[in-house]
Amino acid sequence: MTVLVLDGGERSSLTMVRSLGRRRIDVHVGEYYRFSLSSFSKYCKKSILYPNPQISMESFIKGVQEILEKESYEMILSSREVTTLPISYYKKKLEKHAIVPFPNWEKMEYTVDKMKTFKLAEELNIPMPKTYYVKDIAELYEIRNNIEFPVVVKPRSKTTWVNDKPIMLKVTKRNYVHDFESLAKISEEIFNKTGKMPLIQEYIPGDGYGVEVLLNDGEVRALFMHRRLREYPITGGASTFRESVYRDDLKEYALRIMEALNWHGVAMVEFKLDKRDNTPKLMEINGRFWGSLALSIAAGVDFPYLLYKMFTEGDVEPVLEYKTEVKCRWLLPGDILWFISALKNKKNRLNAIREFFRFKDIHYDILSREDPLPTIGAVRTMIHQSWEVVTGTRNISGEVKN
Repeated sequence: MTVLVLDGGERSSLTMVRSLGRRRIDVHVGEYYRFSLSSFSKYCKKSILYPNPQISMESFIKGVQEILEKESYEMILSSREVTTLPISYYKKKLEKHAIVPFPNWEKMEYTVDKMKTFKLAEELNIPMPKTYYVKDIAELYEIRNNIEFPVVVKPRSKTTWVNDKPIMLKVTKRNYVHDFESLAKISEEIFNKTGKMPLIQEYIPGDGYGVEVLLNDGEVRALFMHRRLREYPITGGASTFRESVYRDDLKEYALRIMEALNWHGVAMVEFKLDKRDNTPKLMEINGRFWGSLALSIAAGVDFPYLLYKMFTEGDVEPVLEYKTEVKCRWLLPGDILWFISALKNKKNRLNAIREFFRFKDIHYDILSREDPLPTIGAVRTMIHQSWEVVTGTRNISGEVKN
């Protein structure tokens, strides 16, 4: 049988392709453009095109359904939110043709809608930032004197569909605000785009941590943790360099919320370790594969293969131990962009140079002697996305226009 891996331009999809391919499982790679990162892998048996999910969810789902009807696929996998969420929403329709190893929408929505996430966390006594929930701009003005700055303004969902088109909003530097005027302005912008007021949360100073899990109907089957060492943008973005760690408190809080959801599949629970009290504070849950997936495999937890086995065989033996202090890097272009940004800080410039040019005992998300050609795909993806920005078909934030 064959597995279809979507989002071929994503490094997490490349990690899936390599994981399954090494186990002699045939893999086809899908993307909305040709010559994606993962299609260059020696483990990719076939490359497939589908409609751009950033333009129309309906067209994307219809295209995927047609692909599944034409080919005999055992399972379909994806990594981006803009593909995973529609697949979860239309799971009943798609699983007639292939295994869909994601929870149904009722459960997935708890990881998508941050209001649902944090209200559940409150019920479960999981540490989290102080959060202000408001239903409209008028209510925001009513509580203005109660808000303690600085705060972070977060869209309730990173991806929201409006008239069949996804609106993708990232938390950037301007989402960190220190006064009410800035707060009201960006809150109104988010409301006008999505029809929902954002969450307003206390700013938590400290390092970011991720707890990755695989659960079988609420019972843990795999566990892994990492700490972010570098990220781009520096103000908060995807991790470009990270290491494997272990903390009992992270395990306790992550499993508490995922077990309460009776989760079935993979997920990543993100925390920030509050340097003021050394307590992990919940940031968000991603009910899908994560960008730093290659690190978990390097440390001994092969999530893609474990997920495949669990859904095809019914269960797997738990994998709860792994190597700590294993480091993995997203060099192209992530860590290069971090380095260029870090050089702008004159005080830390020398330290940034030292850190960037350390290569000993480091694993990589993309670079591989065993499977070298995806490096070409990484360059191709950068050129493709840059061209979309130049031609006006893509915003700097990553949103693709009609």
